[in-house]
This record gives sequence, C-alpha cells and structure tokens, in this order.
Amino acid sequence: MREHPPQTHFSKTHEGRFGSCLEHGAAHAEDHARYSRRDFLARMGLATAGVAFSLGGVPLHAYGRAPMLRQLGLMETERVLVLVQMRGGNDGLNTIIPVNNGIYYQSRPTIAIKKSDAILLDAETGLHPAMQSLQSLWGDGRMAVVHNVGYDRSTRSHFEGTVNWVTARDQGAASSTGWTGRYLADEFFGNGAEPLDHPLAVRVGNAPATLFHSEYGNLGVTFADSQQFERFVRQGGFYDPDDVAATVYGEALSFVRRVTNASFRYVEAVQNAADQAANLSGYPDTNLAENLSVVARLIRGRLGARVFAVSEGGFDTHSNQGGTTGSHANRLGRIADAVTAFLNDLAADGLDRQVLVMTFSEFGRTLRENGSNGTDHGAGAPLMLFGRGLRGDLYGTQSTLQSNALYGGDPRFTTDYRDVYSTVLEDWFGLSTASVAGILGQSFNNMGFVDDKISVAREEAPEPRAFRLDANYPNPFNTTTRITYTLSQGGPVRLRVFDIRGRLMQVLADHPHAPGIYTLEFNGLGLPSGTYLYRLETPSGSQARRMTLVR
Repeated sequence: MREHPPQTHFSKTHEGRFGSCLEHGAAHAEDHARYSRRDFLARMGLATAGVAFSLGGVPLHAYGRAPMLRQLGLMETERVLVLVQMRGGNDGLNTIIPVNNGIYYQSRPTIAIKKSDAILLDAETGLHPAMQSLQSLWGDGRMAVVHNVGYDRSTRSHFEGTVNWVTARDQGAASSTGWTGRYLADEFFGNGAEPLDHPLAVRVGNAPATLFHSEYGNLGVTFADSQQFERFVRQGGFYDPDDVAATVYGEALSFVRRVTNASFRYVEAVQNAADQAANLSGYPDTNLAENLSVVARLIRGRLGARVFAVSEGGFDTHSNQGGTTGSHANRLGRIADAVTAFLNDLAADGLDRQVLVMTFSEFGRTLRENGSNGTDHGAGAPLMLFGRGLRGDLYGTQSTLQSNALYGGDPRFTTDYRDVYSTVLEDWFGLSTASVAGILGQSFNNMGFVDDKISVAREEAPEPRAFRLDANYPNPFNTTTRITYTLSQGGPVRLRVFDIRGRLMQVLADHPHAPGIYTLEFNGLGLPSGTYLYRLETPSGSQARRMTLVR
C-alpha cells in the first residue's frame, strides 16, 4: 500500500488560502473572476490544440488524436466511462453524511442533515435526502461511495483543483494533458496507426476540455447542450448553410458553412449513431438529464466513444446553502435524478452493463458553516460511482473530524483521487498494472470496487489454457504476416481479420480443428496501411490481437 505524504497546514487563515471564502471580500471576488476566465479557457479548449468552431459565440471543437482514447477504441471492449463533474466544489459532508458524528453537528448548527432525515447507507453513513432516487441503485449494489477523496497540498483554488482532477498531476506540477487523453499516448500511438473516423470522447456541456487532451491533440467532439446536438444531427454540422441572407455576402457565408461542416470529420458517425437509436425511457426536465439522454443515444447507436463527460454547476455554495432543502439540495437532486434516469434508460436493453458513471468535483467544503449559512472552499470529499459492474459498497476511510484528521480545519483526504483512476483504468478498461502506472506517472492503490464477475474484454487477454493465439510475425508487416495459434482441444475454430471499424476483411479459417499448432498467412495486398485485428474463436473462448500494415 502506498503511503500518502503528510499534508502541510497553511497559516494565512483557517481555510488556508486567502480568497477561499466570502469574508475575504475583494480577494474572493478576484479569485472567482480569475477562475472563471481560466476555467472558461480550459473547459472550452481554447488553450489546447484542435480544430475550433464557433456557434453563437460558443467555441466548439473537433479534436485531433488522443492516444489513450485510441487504445480504448482498439481494445475488444464496449465499456464506457461517463464522467459527471459537480462544478464549484461539492459539499461532501452534506452529501455523504457522518450521521453519528457530534463534531459534524456542532460545526453546522443550521445546515447539518439530521440522521432521521438522511437515507442510511450503513449505521454510520447517510445520503442526502434529496438524492432519494439513488436508493434503488444502492439497494441493487449499483452504487459505490469512496470517502474523502482528494490530493496533497490543496490550495483550495477552483482552477488548480480542476486541473488536478483533469490531469491527474501532483499539486503544482506542470501538466497540459488529461488523464483520459494520456491513456493511449504511451502504449499505442507510436506505431503510426491511422486516426479513427469516429470520436472516442464526447463532451456534452461544460466539462473540462483538457480531459481528452494529449501530446498529440484531442480526440473527441463537444456539444454545448442537447439542443445543439439535435441541430448538429439535423443540419449535418454545427452550421445551417441555408440560414443566410439572400445576398452575395449570404452566398459566400453559406459556402463557408458548407466547407466547415464538411471538414468536421465525425459528422457522419455522430449522425448515424443518433439516427439508429432513441431513448427508451423518460428523463427529468433538466439540462443535465437532457445531456445524459444524448449520451445514452450515442451509446445505444454504437458511436464507438469510450469516454463521455457532462457537468452540473452551482456547487460553490458560499451562502444560503440550505440543509435538507435549498440550493445544494436542489443540485444534488438533479444529479441523482439524472443519473438514475440515464441508467434506467440503458437498462431497457442491457446496455447498463457496459457503462460506469463517476462523479468528481474540484474539492470539498469547510467543516464549519460560515456566517452566511454556507460553506467555503475545503479539501477532501466523497466521490460516487454508479453502474451494474460495481461492487456496491463504501470504500476508503470516513473522517473522524478530530483535529488530527483535518487539513487547515477541514476534512483531510484519506484516498488519493488517482487510486480511483487507477482502479477504473485497470479493472474497468482492462489495462495492465504497468500501463496504468505509466499513464498516471506512478503506481497507485487498487480499491477493488469493480466487480470481477463482469469480465473485462481486452484485446490482449491472458492466455487461456485450452488455446493460445500468438502475436503475428512480422509486425508491423508490408504485405504478408504469419499468425500462429495452438489448440489443446479439438473442435470448430474460426480465425477472422477485421479493420479498425469492425468490418470483416478476411476469413482465414472456419472449420473443425484437431489439437495442435497451426500457422496461417495473412495477405494484406490491396488493403490500406493501418491497424487490423485478428480474432480466434474456439469452443473454449476467444482472443484477439492487433497487427499493423505499413506500405
């Protein structure tokens, strides 16, 4: 187990950062203004590489290549991660409540949630009553909570906190790439594979653009909201080429719009996915729920994206936060109702088995309520996960709220947020421990919240006992390469080659085999350069590997 370094206490104020609470006056206003400017740039991708578009002044992006996400596209898995950002710094103590802790109730005389009002998750822990719709997920084992997630040396800055969560960096370290964007860079992109013709990452709303950024650029598409998504599908792009004035200028503008739409490489893939699918159950009338309904359609339409991101704002509750009711309760209710509707929609045809939903927020809030019946910028806070592939339970260590468990007066983190990332990458997406350490910069703890009974389909699965599929040789190859496989049991066998879009290229074998070692030749004459998958199917299971054709 990796030991977390001790955290340093700040001396300027009990919050630890001048500008982190309302009482700091102009410094607080400037802190938020600076965050808003920098966060806008980060969320809109204006500081990153990519092809930019604008609709009504809202920047939109057709991203280039993100190696980590490309590897997800090549893996034999349809698993999807949906990130739900709770923007502003969610009050974790009023979300996942220490219902028997006297310090909690003494520190929050007006906003604390009574035990009798909370939804009990166990004898010590309650859920905010506004999230009542999550009760069915918790009862079915489709919800997990990780206590006190955070990072060392928190500055309580919105901007820096968001950068940490998006990049998985150490606090203060330089990083311009997202943890999901790095996913592929290390392991795949160096082999010269061609870019895909569908996005492997999609943002709907204002989640940070840097999530999908890598040293090679971004791979994804952004929709400002569900309405813009519908216009995009209807128009075949972000712009309507016919909605122009009947003038020479209008004709020129229409031409530019058509060229711009044509240059957006993912139009056809998004349109096809949207046309082939519909939502199978209802959603609440909120922006977050509508944005998640778009995500569900794209998953059901087999767009091929592996990571989606949505967001809900308004969690910076410095004043009039409320307890069982109020602004914070309303926002928690929107999160719960939208996630529940989303999973119910996907469950209608079994797609919820391949989706994991994870919340995150830049930091928690202060232990003590402030003089405005709110809370200020804090440190550690709980994180929630949802899906059928979970071991539903409580993970990590809940703070005692004693002085030795605090950081500048607030709950100290007990779980490094990258422990969660490491578990998702390794157990949900099926990457090796070494690959995960390379992506995150070091090894982190595996928390075990992914249910191993729902297997991870990998491109390079552990070698099965009944058969073995070897790496092709040579690889990369120019025209021909040899594929060898070993069978310890006889029976029907099929060996097929697919392109990266899943289209069948060749059938190399499709007949009964006796036990033994077999070597077949694949001839790529007439095929374009790129990455191809070859898949062996036997009565004992199947396995796939990738090979690269280079002209």
